[in-house]
Amino acid sequence: MHLREELRITKPFEPGQEVALALLLGREYLTRLFDKGLFEPAEISDQQFNVLRILRGGPKEGYLVKDLRSRMIFRFADVPRLVNRLEARGLAKRCENPEDRRGSRVQITAKGQALEAKLRARHQALSSRVDRCLSAAERDQLLALLERLRDDHRAQLADLEP
Repeated sequence: MHLREELRITKPFEPGQEVALALLLGREYLTRLFDKGLFEPAEISDQQFNVLRILRGGPKEGYLVKDLRSRMIFRFADVPRLVNRLEARGLAKRCENPEDRRGSRVQITAKGQALEAKLRARHQALSSRVDRCLSAAERDQLLALLERLRDDHRAQLADLEP
């Protein structure tokens, strides 16, 4: 379905508006797919799951919060609050950082590992369906275009920083 039809837009798009709306609406559908198919049944947010995956794949001693933030998909997340919520559920824990007492390290717990492992197969199944309507060449082209957009948006954000 064309974007104009789906959003019931009758006026011409402003420059860049159609691409922005297409990306935002696509993100909305993808978010809902993962929320309904994975996160809501497990009573975990996408960002909490992202932290668990990062911790599972990380060093045994865990990560500093700033290291977690740099690895997050949603870069503007309140990572300390996410860690607090995971900690309250027994899925992660804070440990002393011997190199710097001002910052603690965050580690995944056995309970967190079990939940992440339980959700991993379903996450992979949903992920494998994300681009099922694209050929391999279309997928590669889309990834290249999205990378170009991300690089440009990152540069625009850097220009806005004081």
